[in-house]
Amino acid sequence: MGSARRERLRRQIDESRDGFLITDLADLRYLTGFSGSNGALFISASGAEGDVFSTDGRYVEQAATQCPDLGVLVARDCVAAISAQCVAQGAEAISLDARSSVAIMVAVEQVGLTVHLQENPVAALRAIKDAGEISALEQACEITSRAVDILAVEMREGDSEIAIARRLEQLFGELGADDRSFATIVASGENSAKPHHEPTGKTLNAGDLLIIDCGALVRGYHADMTRTFIVGEPAPWQVDLHALVARAAEAGRRAVASGVNLADLDAAARSVIEAAGHGEHFGHGLGHGIGLDIHEAPMIGPRAKGRLSADTTITVEPGVYLPGRGGVRIEDSLLVTADGQRSLTSSPRDLRLVG
Repeated sequence: MGSARRERLRRQIDESRDGFLITDLADLRYLTGFSGSNGALFISASGAEGDVFSTDGRYVEQAATQCPDLGVLVARDCVAAISAQCVAQGAEAISLDARSSVAIMVAVEQVGLTVHLQENPVAALRAIKDAGEISALEQACEITSRAVDILAVEMREGDSEIAIARRLEQLFGELGADDRSFATIVASGENSAKPHHEPTGKTLNAGDLLIIDCGALVRGYHADMTRTFIVGEPAPWQVDLHALVARAAEAGRRAVASGVNLADLDAAARSVIEAAGHGEHFGHGLGHGIGLDIHEAPMIGPRAKGRLSADTTITVEPGVYLPGRGGVRIEDSLLVTADGQRSLTSSPRDLRLVG
């Protein structure tokens, strides 16, 4: 599989360049299967025989198992080692991801290679998921949904945000996940008005809105789901706020289909919130791609460019956040199909009560 992906990337290399140097670890995993924390890959424009993969001595056996079709250049400084090897093979000019650090660019240039920066071509390849990737995402989302549903029964007034977060992550492991996708967000009361609140020792109190944003990790693939709860009986304004976000989320999901303009998709949900007078309280984009990174192409927002493609996996996550009062967010992970979408997350979206 990795070799086929590398061939697709090879076809996108500029003819005036000798190859493309990959240093992003998620891109590296996508192209080789290698999941270690230090590595780099050179994709030669001339053919697979010129490809160079490097990692350090800690990962030699792992690399032999995960990417047996590639030889390993063993070095602590993978970029420097590959750059020197490229010169030895006769390379003169190579491409780097435009996001590359100055240190990487300097390391490449120091051996005499000419560097050309370009928008990362691997991102577009990764956006379209194959059957194996979709399977991993389905499993990650199923575990996420099941864990949240178990937690919904267990939570009680007086539990702390941090204890809830750690319990949820424990459930991920018990249900078969490899890890969490990202640091779990548990935000109660006034904290729920902060979209990326970090859990604290604050306890759940009667009348608190409670946002839980979480995801399980399976075979390197990230789930992402958000549900909003209420501690005790909700006030009318909380019921109304949740109903508004639920309508926006539904409008966003209905708008998802292959070929849809990304900015129009954002507008489908955002217009519902704006019509209710809360446009200023929805301060982030509608969603993003998910896969080997928790945030990857495509990014979905008011100024997003491009269109959705079938077999892309994305989130739809509108929210309304009222400073000093609380907030609501509803988020699902979705698979884009030719004529719509299929939700990969299945936990109920209603405003559930915490006892």
